Amino acid sequence: MKIGIPWDRLEVLPLNHKIRIAGIDVTCLDANHCPGSILILFEPPNGKPVLHTGDFRYCEKMASMLHECHIHTLILDTTYCNPQYDFPKKEAVIQFVIEAIQAEAFNSKTLFLIGSYTIGKERLFLEVARVLRKKVYITGTKLRVLECLEFPKEDMQWFTINEQESHIHVVPMWTVASFKRLKHISNQYADRFSLIVAFSPSGWTFSKGKKKSPGRRWQQGTVIRYEVPYSEHCSFTELKEFVKLFSPERIIPSVNNDGSDSVNAMVSLLLS
Repeated sequence: MKIGIPWDRLEVLPLNHKIRIAGIDVTCLDANHCPGSILILFEPPNGKPVLHTGDFRYCEKMASMLHECHIHTLILDTTYCNPQYDFPKKEAVIQFVIEAIQAEAFNSKTLFLIGSYTIGKERLFLEVARVLRKKVYITGTKLRVLECLEFPKEDMQWFTINEQESHIHVVPMWTVASFKRLKHISNQYADRFSLIVAFSPSGWTFSKGKKKSPGRRWQQGTVIRYEVPYSEHCSFTELKEFVKLFSPERIIPSVNNDGSDSVNAMVSLLLS
């Protein structure tokens, strides 16, 4: 829809169902990343299966989906392959955001902003809406994307394209990245809201020297900004768990792979 590829040029593959392509068995599995993301298991005739994770966030369900498979080669999402990135589970961060909104809502003229990508972070703002039982404002463009993702009707009821109907707005991630941009938004809404509370959900907000916290709060005047380590990629600990679970004979890092030195360093960390 976004880039105009005709539907008749696409072959939509089922999840959890083995299909054969050019003599190789291929199985697509949910990657627990953004909607539509998949792990791909290739099982060639030579008996050496290859698992390509793509971007993913390890969860226990994956262990049961792959429990009978011996992985020979693992092509692994190594976005956070560094011990400093040991952020909390998604559920803990979602709970932190919900409680932060409840704590900041003492001022009825507060606008809450939640950062999002074109696709990604849906579970965060959907859980906020469900638990608080408040509609979330999205743009018409965002609504068309969400409609493509085929969420159930009971989820879609929490979204509105009427800006006046909600004080919780989903916005592009770049708009919550700095106080400068947030102050510009604050000026735009000065007649309706006296306080802006923004959430920047990304694993990059978590780094060395910080305790394993589900979020940090910063304030400048009438703008409050929360950095919350809500990641749709594995933490370092989860990467190690995943590797230990399958003990592949070969690991190929798919992120930050700058040659043999970086590969060897990441593989050593994963096996340490």
